[in-house]
Amino acid sequence: MSEIQFLNVDLELESKQDISALVSDLKKNAIVLHYDQDDYRQLARIEANTNELTPDKAINQLCELIESCSKAALKQWLGCTKRTFDIGFNSGKSPKCFSQALQADTLLRISAIGAGIEITIYPVEE
Repeated sequence: MSEIQFLNVDLELESKQDISALVSDLKKNAIVLHYDQDDYRQLARIEANTNELTPDKAINQLCELIESCSKAALKQWLGCTKRTFDIGFNSGKSPKCFSQALQADTLLRISAIGAGIEITIYPVEE
């Protein structure tokens, strides 16, 4: 029987401008899962280099990385059209009820850096 579980938090970025300095700063202490560009935009998906057991702790670690970026990287951060913390969960059949909380301070921190939140739920693999 599969159990519901928190997987990770990915930081998803999208910009019509160059974000290479931002990605470069973040990859010093994070894992770049995807970084690509075409004629219209640049996309990046970055994961904290941690085994944090809660979305709250993982998001705070990513916020610390963003807040410590260079001025050039922060300028690119502000130019992004998408700055989203994507919280991933595996679905499952147990427990009957499963919850994960984000603290008020974490929500204020996310808002202060101009980011949003998404939730992705992956299906049970049979």
